[in-house]
Amino acid sequence: MNIEVITKEKLSDYKHLMLSYIYDELESYDDDLDCEYICLAAAVPNEDGIIIPVSTLICLMEPFGDIAVLSIYTLPSYRRRGYASELMDKAVFVARQLFIFEESEDEEDINFKAIYRLRPELKDVFEEFLKKNHFVDFYLLDENDDPQVWAAMAEYRFYKTDKNPEVPSEENEN
Repeated sequence: MNIEVITKEKLSDYKHLMLSYIYDELESYDDDLDCEYICLAAAVPNEDGIIIPVSTLICLMEPFGDIAVLSIYTLPSYRRRGYASELMDKAVFVARQLFIFEESEDEEDINFKAIYRLRPELKDVFEEFLKKNHFVDFYLLDENDDPQVWAAMAEYRFYKTDKNPEVPSEENEN
């Protein structure tokens, strides 16, 4: 499996894996997508050996460091193989690279937020996926809608790393 960054130039290659309003938002965006969005796709060889995108994850970087999961989708025939989970892991990795620490901070929390509205049979499967990817705090946002609107959050610890780690000397290795 390859994980690809979805760029503005190749956005149309992934249109079939996005909700239309999200595609339209990304298409209308004039600046570099990487500044505000994490847009990733998982690509695998199909039965003919051609590499095709099968799963996408679109996240919005919020001003205070949290990340909103706007869309996650995997083609039905490729589901339950871990592609979406791999994209979530990669999004955390990308976020760690983008997050800016204050000088005095040693660690910080970044929350991944997901808001969804799904039929009960799909909601259960999606929530199972979210739990597998460290999402907690499931709560009902709007109980009057049908289907109801739910939210979940995953908290990750981001640690400040030493930019110049000391190289162990031969004396310390014994």
